Amino acid sequence: MAGRLNKMLVLMLGVYLLIFFQSHLDWPRLWLGFQPDLTPALLVCVGLRMGAGHISTTAVLSGLWLDSLSANPLGVSILPLFAAGWVVYCFRKKILGGEFSAQFYLGTTAGLIVPLMQIGLLKMTGATPLLGWEMGLWALINALFCGAAVPLFDGLAKRLVGWFSHPVYDPNRWPNENRQIVRGKD
Repeated sequence: MAGRLNKMLVLMLGVYLLIFFQSHLDWPRLWLGFQPDLTPALLVCVGLRMGAGHISTTAVLSGLWLDSLSANPLGVSILPLFAAGWVVYCFRKKILGGEFSAQFYLGTTAGLIVPLMQIGLLKMTGATPLLGWEMGLWALINALFCGAAVPLFDGLAKRLVGWFSHPVYDPNRWPNENRQIVRGKD
């Protein structure tokens, strides 16, 4: 129970820091012309490594935090983020989740699908998002950033697990595996 709670707290802290840095750092917006959004990549990593409760909690909180810092109506980002994490979670036994190329393609696909779903939901609510060829180019570049971020997030998650967990105890293992028992003649 405490391990799951600690894992959830670390995950939520990471989500909050990611959204904070995405919204408060101006230099990516100034250099690229748009603000990159790496939350689809984060949901892909959560879908690959964690359970359904982690996916839903991460999608709800990150969606609400993103929408509160943007011009989107509150809650529009939740369903697309949840869908990205849930699809990866449902098919993770069939996905080579530890492979760099699979992680890159999953992140790129999620980075394209999530904004398209958000645009569709915005259109359904009656909002008029800015659309055009420049928006399409930004969506492609952001998808590539998401593709590159999934292996980075996965490596960070592996490192955190290594730092904060202990090796599994094996009671059948000898303290010294090279020890031999020498028996004399009886």
